[in-house]
Amino acid sequence: MEIVDLGSGPPVIVIPGIQGRWEWMQPGIEALARRCRVITFSLADEGDGAGFDSAHGFASYVEQVRTAMDASGIDRAAICGVSYGGLVAA
Repeated sequence: MEIVDLGSGPPVIVIPGIQGRWEWMQPGIEALARRCRVITFSLADEGDGAGFDSAHGFASYVEQVRTAMDASGIDRAAICGVSYGGLVAA
């Protein structure tokens, strides 16, 4: 899974919407990164190596949040999502 990690300050995990690609949110990610550390990624079923596991279904997306946090060396963050990503965040 490719993890995008921009900015500094309080960490914020941003989960993309149903279209799945973080790049669709790039202008917003870059604006947010001016004030905090933004960590994002594309959803698991977008073919970038994250690996959607059909046996785990929706939980595959939730697991991506933990993977991104672990890889980024953080144990606490604000977690938000855009559209479908909001459901994952909740």
